[in-house]
Amino acid sequence: MVAYWKLPPEWNPMAPLDLRAEPGPMTRVKLWRLAEDPEACFVAFTASSLALVRVPDRRSEATCMIEDAVLLPNSIMVTPRGPTVTCRMAAAWALFERHSLQRAARQHLGTEIVGVRHLGTYSCRNVNNVATRRRSEHATANAIDIATLVLADGREVRLARDWGNGKPEGDFLRAVRDGACRWFRVVLSPDYNAAHADHFHFDMGPWRTCR
Repeated sequence: MVAYWKLPPEWNPMAPLDLRAEPGPMTRVKLWRLAEDPEACFVAFTASSLALVRVPDRRSEATCMIEDAVLLPNSIMVTPRGPTVTCRMAAAWALFERHSLQRAARQHLGTEIVGVRHLGTYSCRNVNNVATRRRSEHATANAIDIATLVLADGREVRLARDWGNGKPEGDFLRAVRDGACRWFRVVLSPDYNAAHADHFHFDMGPWRTCR
């Protein structure tokens, strides 16, 4: 009798991405592949038993189309509610929220995150609103800007106030930035430039930057 060895899901590159499982050696590889196979993203949410609300595709003559998008799924309050993001952005967020954001909050602040205030996901514009720059990832809802994090004990951690303050809140924000770099292609913090002094920028574009 011939014995067949079956790869466990966390090692099997062909198994759907499990957004709830502890990250394994193939997790980020599968996440990056979603850019090439959008349908695999929806399969990942189904396989992970996580609900999604899909957003109809929207064509644009200004290269600001929305394709394979969803309402950002989350287990915490996101304000303003119901931001539209690409499915792969939603997948990265699910991994970030579970495996980086909450862990950083517990480690540095002794509590969990219950809310996030963002500055937007979709905006048909160029990078930094400069006419000569390339299109921003916000132009296709492939990015999100985060300004404030709300803790379960009622405290708020704000990028504009708490980044680099030498206190636990500042240490927490740096841990959030570093953790986000595991999941998003581009992570920009107040260390990057003055335009990001009050928020994190996360996106799933083609470039790779962690600043």
